[in-house]
Amino acid sequence: MRELAREMGLANGSVTHYFPDKKAILVGAFRHVFAATNRRFEAAAAAAPSRGLARLRLFLLETLPLDDERRLEARIVIPFLEYAAVDDGLSVEFQDMMREWRGLFRGMLIEAQADGELADDADPDALADVLISAITGLQSVAILVPETGAAERLLAMADALLGLAAPRSATTAH
Repeated sequence: MRELAREMGLANGSVTHYFPDKKAILVGAFRHVFAATNRRFEAAAAAAPSRGLARLRLFLLETLPLDDERRLEARIVIPFLEYAAVDDGLSVEFQDMMREWRGLFRGMLIEAQADGELADDADPDALADVLISAITGLQSVAILVPETGAAERLLAMADALLGLAAPRSATTAH
């Protein structure tokens, strides 16, 4: 709290007016990360209108720690998940946020199916769940395993993920 007050240029006691404890700071920071990611995606989608897998890729790129801001955001996600794993209130908040993203992903995957980018028998719900899991995994691994955090590697992983959703050609089908 002292460090935060110093960084904010406030008196020590002033911080507790906004954040009574470390948990409140972490929750506020996580909410900020979630909202910032959504805003970046909305701006990227407005700048480059797309559908289906292309639109989904835009979203994934906004979650990956490709720059200093998103690396800091990933560093916030990691401790938030640790707290949420043992705090029912935080767990519910995380679940609610991920339901929102899951709904977005599901919609984009249904578009991809309609456009022939995704096999007709693919399960958009299962794929949306995989994407939610992959986002948190990619954020964590990129921070904790530095060789995976290079931008070109992260982009390749995002594209590999989207490749899992694409239909297999007749020559690769089993």
